[in-house]
Amino acid sequence: MYPLSSTAVRRCSIAFALGASLNSCAGTRTEHARRLAVWEEVRDERYPGGSEGSADPAPLVWSDGASASGQACLELLLEYARANNPGLEAAFRRWKAAIENIPQASKLPEPRVTFSAYLEEVETRVGPMQARIGLTQRLPWFGERQLAGDVEFEASEAAREQLEAARLDLDQRVRTAWYEYAWLERARQITEGNLELLAHWEGVARSRMETGLGRQSDVIRAQVELGKLDDRVASLRDLRGPLMAQLNAELNRDSDAALPRPTFPLAEPRPIDGQSLARALSDTSPVLRALEHRALAAGHATSLAEKAFYPDLSVGLDYTFVGTASSPGVSGSGDDAVALTLGLGLPIWRGSYRAGLRRAEAQLKGVRLEQVALANRLAADLQMALYRFRDGDRRLGLFRDSLVPKGEQSVQSLDIAYQSGEQGFLDLIDAQRVLLEFQLQAARAEVDRAEALAEIERITAVPVHSESNR
Repeated sequence: MYPLSSTAVRRCSIAFALGASLNSCAGTRTEHARRLAVWEEVRDERYPGGSEGSADPAPLVWSDGASASGQACLELLLEYARANNPGLEAAFRRWKAAIENIPQASKLPEPRVTFSAYLEEVETRVGPMQARIGLTQRLPWFGERQLAGDVEFEASEAAREQLEAARLDLDQRVRTAWYEYAWLERARQITEGNLELLAHWEGVARSRMETGLGRQSDVIRAQVELGKLDDRVASLRDLRGPLMAQLNAELNRDSDAALPRPTFPLAEPRPIDGQSLARALSDTSPVLRALEHRALAAGHATSLAEKAFYPDLSVGLDYTFVGTASSPGVSGSGDDAVALTLGLGLPIWRGSYRAGLRRAEAQLKGVRLEQVALANRLAADLQMALYRFRDGDRRLGLFRDSLVPKGEQSVQSLDIAYQSGEQGFLDLIDAQRVLLEFQLQAARAEVDRAEALAEIERITAVPVHSESNR
């Protein structure tokens, strides 16, 4: 056992403390951990039951055929989907994983400890050198660690924006599935109502034929129309299962799980300023913001690639164990030796460094071009969605407020005229067929308008629905 002098102990302690402090990245870690904790709180509010350690939300339980307020049901379905959809949870986990890359990228390289034992003691004046222990810490060039952390931070911010984009995509899919389900129920109700009315007229036509006031052709025509409507009702009823499965898939439930039957009319939309939405698109769209963070990350990566041309530094401390001198009375006999070492890397592989820089520059340019392409595509998609919204609103006003009331009046007047013998049965059937199409077109227009509104919110991330409370 070779005792260490107090001076040696002090120097080694200083060296190890220096290495530990250089290797620390607690400041960066603490800042991003704080950001993560804040987002967890926000997410707990937005996606109840979706975070780690929290209880699952109350299950959705409805008896088959139950109905409720359409807007209230949609709000509940959106909240449930945000808390249970595995795709959204996966996007959240990707963001959390990206956060953890920051401290890994910005840390110092691992310090290196070496131990050397002399196979043959090297004799010196103060005694033989017996063993040596060394500690070395490599230090990247000034700013490299910060740039590496900045690259991963911007990548994590891009993942956070992608999480918001995933939430908007999920909301749109849930809304679209719900609106299609609502249209199906409305179309089924309208068609079944027309079927019942046509069955009544078929009975009237048969009675008139039996009394000699009508013709057999009227009965046959009514039966043909009854067959066509019955087939349409059967098709609509059969479509209910696939639409329920589509909606339940977004909720992460069994495909045949019970759902409430939506009611018409759908919620009226908020006023929309299409020009304002288009002007602010680059600021509000999370996918465009994600690309901006990716571009910033690529810019930092370019600066980091330039640092490769500069040398790395290294600092170390060597402690040599020295035995007692063979000659008595030698001053300093047996004193251990301490040496401070400094190192400098030699960046001689310039070709590979230039290739790394060219790659980083190409990636930056590619992301910037991707930004332009995506911005153009989203602007065009927004204009199409705004058109679909205006077109649906126009058609809804036309059919619901004008054509459907007029069609109902026409059917009522022809019904009276037919039973009094003033009009033929064919005119009544044609009027009823036209009314049915008007009613279905009104329902379709209302759903088209609502789906266009969902598309607008997905593109812009601006709440435009009446139930939006984020």
